[in-house]
Amino acid sequence: MERIIKRIRYFFSDASLFRIAYICDLFLCSVGYVNIAAEVGKVFFFVWGLSLFTNRYIADLCIKKVNYYGWLVLFVASNILTLFIRGYTDGIWESAMMILNMPIIFFLFYGLHSEISEEYGVKKLLKELYCLCNIFMAMSLLLNIISIISLYFIGKSVTYTLGYLVVYENRFTGVYFNPNLMAFSSFCAAFCCHLLLKPDFVRYTTGKEISKPKRIVTVISIVMNLVVILLTDSNATALIIICYLISFTCYRFFGGKEIHIGYIFKRVITLIIALALITVTVFTVRFLFQTGATQTITTSDHSSNTFDDSDDELNQITFEHKNKSLDSGRIKLFRQGINVIKHHPVMGVGKGNIIYYGNRYNNDKMKYTDFHNGYLTIIVCSGFVGFAFFIGFAVCLGYRMFRGLFTMKPPILHDIYPCLASFLASYCVYAFFEKTMIFEVSFMVSFFWLILGYAAVCLNRYEDEDYKIYAFSSMELFNKYKNKSTDKEQQL
Repeated sequence: MERIIKRIRYFFSDASLFRIAYICDLFLCSVGYVNIAAEVGKVFFFVWGLSLFTNRYIADLCIKKVNYYGWLVLFVASNILTLFIRGYTDGIWESAMMILNMPIIFFLFYGLHSEISEEYGVKKLLKELYCLCNIFMAMSLLLNIISIISLYFIGKSVTYTLGYLVVYENRFTGVYFNPNLMAFSSFCAAFCCHLLLKPDFVRYTTGKEISKPKRIVTVISIVMNLVVILLTDSNATALIIICYLISFTCYRFFGGKEIHIGYIFKRVITLIIALALITVTVFTVRFLFQTGATQTITTSDHSSNTFDDSDDELNQITFEHKNKSLDSGRIKLFRQGINVIKHHPVMGVGKGNIIYYGNRYNNDKMKYTDFHNGYLTIIVCSGFVGFAFFIGFAVCLGYRMFRGLFTMKPPILHDIYPCLASFLASYCVYAFFEKTMIFEVSFMVSFFWLILGYAAVCLNRYEDEDYKIYAFSSMELFNKYKNKSTDKEQQL
């Protein structure tokens, strides 16, 4: 009996197992019908994550090992203060849930790099990432195949409790209940496949080279994911793909190279041209692919559809937004958010009170619990005080990651750190147009903080010297390099 209890305790104390299971559960929360069980499982994982955080980061004081933890602690504290300031409202429980989710994404996900001090820490964490990449590749490939089969054999919108499956407003949703979620999940899966094609990463985690069959399956999965993204007609996902390609191109141009004025001028001109070509290519390919797919689908016979709950009004398939506005209502949401900020700029209103205060200051025209802008949502929910703490964290970590990426020698082109950094940079742009960053208990938010944690692991692995863990800023890093350069000058 004691042995069984020990095994159970060991099982629930495994942070790596928790991360894999929880992020997979969040991934499945966006899949029709499956999401019902996944939402129930989310409650279990939520409790598991909070107990892990308490035992590992509070009881064992591991919180001090997390890079720039001070900013994160202050951000959480400011949101708790906002919760008390706003008092009891109908949204207090949603606001409290978002605050409870912060320790999970901040410390169990981003803070995973604190585990590198343990035995075989770096290799274990990168093996965890390798495992996750394979899981996402397999799940997305299976779901995409089922989705495309459903499209060609059903070809209509199927009413579902939380939305529509297969097709929604001329946009491909497949087995997901939202085309934007399908597009983002497919992009993340394609990104994971890109990591699996990096030879140094595979060699370090498995001790073997990439096998030819595995390479073929990975490439097929990338193609399938890109096809799905094109059919969803998601402008935000098209933007994150463009930003990812541009970010990776920037590293190829400048990473680990001796920089001088002439070189910078030539490369900047080339980068601008590359940006234009990538943008035009992405949107041209999307248009041509959507047109071809539309002709293929409309010539098919969909009389085999036996779903009684199909919505015939949504069955015209053109793979285009019915809403022709490029901003899709985001400008209106932005203005509504500004109206709320004007009245509560310091501490914000809390996530659960967006509808309450939004209707108060927008003539009862606030319909959504989010502004489709991660940064604006943080300001509305946490005020400029909380936003300042978040930006302090972002600037300190961002500078260190940016400096490390472009000064590491020799270049680490065949490993994953440039890919991770490119994903993070593109996501930061993507956050201007989607429900991202913090105030969502979703795959979209959690995946960002998870990748941020793995990037911090790689950063610590590649840095030339041991870095101390700093609570707030990297000013000591500047002093360290200043002293180092002074010593060299004295030697000369």
